Amino acid sequence: MRGDHPTSAALQRLVDEGVLTAAQLEAVAVALAAEESGNRPPGKLFAEIAAYVGAGLLFGGGGLVLAGSWEDMARAARIVTFAVVAIGLTAGGIAVAGGFSALFHHAVDGSAARLRLATVLFALAAGAVTVTVGTGIGNGDSAAGWVGASVAGTLAAILGYLALASLTGLLTCAVFSACMVPAVLDVAFGIDEPWIGVGLFGLGGIWFALTRIGAFAELWAGYAVAILISLLGAQLTGEHNLTPASLLTAVVAIACFAFYAAQRSAVLVIGGGVAVALSAAEAVWQGTDGAVGAAGSVLAVGALVLIVGAVLLARASKTSP
Repeated sequence: MRGDHPTSAALQRLVDEGVLTAAQLEAVAVALAAEESGNRPPGKLFAEIAAYVGAGLLFGGGGLVLAGSWEDMARAARIVTFAVVAIGLTAGGIAVAGGFSALFHHAVDGSAARLRLATVLFALAAGAVTVTVGTGIGNGDSAAGWVGASVAGTLAAILGYLALASLTGLLTCAVFSACMVPAVLDVAFGIDEPWIGVGLFGLGGIWFALTRIGAFAELWAGYAVAILISLLGAQLTGEHNLTPASLLTAVVAIACFAFYAAQRSAVLVIGGGVAVALSAAEAVWQGTDGAVGAAGSVLAVGALVLIVGAVLLARASKTSP
């Protein structure tokens, strides 16, 4: 994108204001340049769809074959099979992306379709790594096998995202990391559910911090993952008493609004509103044993706050230049 382009100047101002990072600016510039170059020809579109369908059928067919012969396969054969699958998927992802030189960059050159397919192959490779390690350690039936599989899958997902940042890779990291915490705390250390919730709440805090410092190009997705994992952890602490769940959920709301003051992401406002609603509902339910009158009071206060906020927002919009 040319430096004198008005869009480029606007994006640079967002970087100066801290809304976007330099890496995110590069990613936006690449996306805009691709958009300005015109839409993809129908042939490329069909080729991309065919590639995804082929990859899905190959992976699904392989799964059916393994499901039919899994019990008859020796442990070593299972390990070798999934190790070969993991290596093949990884090699395929590297080749589709354009070789090793195309990896580990904030903004990469090349076809967006190829890069998307490469990220999907990396995500599938992380799954194959998980099965390989889980089968290798205690044949996947022991505590060590579950822990080893979840940790290996998480590390593989992180490596895939670092190699080629994408929304697919970020979501893969989110799923594997959220599965790893319960496996490590429960299976390895025998910690019960309330403390598993605390562990997930802490994991959500890590996602908040990483997103805030610009570790993810997909700002909104990073915050969305952080909010979902934090809220899940907070809710799991309320199995026997809603007070911890309400307090931790309120912390999530405070974090969302605090981060929104620095980075204007709509996901933070939505997440903060949901967290406030959950926290207030749980606090009232715990304090009144589910009294209907108290619930009505919460609705009335919520409506009042909404009206006041709407009025103040309208006035601010009129006075702003």
